[in-house]
Amino acid sequence: MADRETTAKVVDEVIVFVATSAAMATAMVLPNILIGLDKPLKLLYRKMDKRDRDREARRIVYNMKARGYLIGSYNHGLQLTDKARRRLERITLNNLQIEPTRVWDRIWRITLYDIPEDYKSARNALHDRLRAVGCFQLQRSVWITPFPCRDIVETISSQYGVDKYVTYFEATHLDNEAVMLRLFAKKYPATKF
Repeated sequence: MADRETTAKVVDEVIVFVATSAAMATAMVLPNILIGLDKPLKLLYRKMDKRDRDREARRIVYNMKARGYLIGSYNHGLQLTDKARRRLERITLNNLQIEPTRVWDRIWRITLYDIPEDYKSARNALHDRLRAVGCFQLQRSVWITPFPCRDIVETISSQYGVDKYVTYFEATHLDNEAVMLRLFAKKYPATKF
């Protein structure tokens, strides 16, 4: 029997696997889930043999059905529920990262927001996510990065429902550019600034 954290990772893997596989088909049959989950299960449950991993995958799928993440049957296919799709959005949001380029294009990407107090929790979540994806806080509600990130900013702000309060723009000049370049060069040594 696996611990909660490991089981949560596997549940996330199942949701991602079914979601990506669902793009190719409308439902997934259990053997496909077991085949698709063999590698993640092998990494998470190193001491288990294939038979035990299959048993654990079946237990997790059964548990996911009981918790409302999957519907359907093994014979006719399993599908994600709305609850699973919401969890998939959270998984996707947590995995977002700005991809640094090898050579900086000399364009600063700046995100600023003025979110009302009524949306304080969303504002705090946006703040935390911008920091987590690799932006630097220039001022209280102004974030900066030298790498393209419009899609990421739009995804984050729309996920928290504050996209109408967020502005993204690009600039070629920044007064304290040398300071910012040193910060980003230290954080991203593989990029030529």
